[in-house]
Amino acid sequence: MPNVEVVEVVPAPVDRVWDVVNDVESYPRLMEHVRSLEVRERQPTYRLTAWEVEMMGCLMHWVEREDIDPGRYRIDYRQIEGDLATFDGFWQLEPLTDATCRVTLAVQFEIGVPMLSEMINPVAERAVHDSSRKMLLALAAEAAPEAIGEVAT
Repeated sequence: MPNVEVVEVVPAPVDRVWDVVNDVESYPRLMEHVRSLEVRERQPTYRLTAWEVEMMGCLMHWVEREDIDPGRYRIDYRQIEGDLATFDGFWQLEPLTDATCRVTLAVQFEIGVPMLSEMINPVAERAVHDSSRKMLLALAAEAAPEAIGEVAT
């Protein structure tokens, strides 16, 4: 199963970045490849979200459960229905200083076509990596607009 992990250091306080990461309704506005995102259910410790994302020229659809732990600055998510056999991972924020934090977005996925996985997984892994990086950079720009260009690569 391919694993993708993207890490960025964001020049903004962890609480500000957490607010941006946790504001999933803003993702379609901030990220060109996120076509739509609907919160279907919201509770203090979890939410259900329906996604439509363009990846590799295709529209991917899924519904995920997101377990939210604000005390740890962490969101664990897993697909409960959708186009892939498996799609799960986490967001983890870590304060580095009062004015910077590290953001990690991790994704594990399985296409679900065993006979084609050797051929498809490397291409899909690159697409998921690129999509994840775009998400992190868009969120960093929203959290620290005054520091555009300072986000680590």
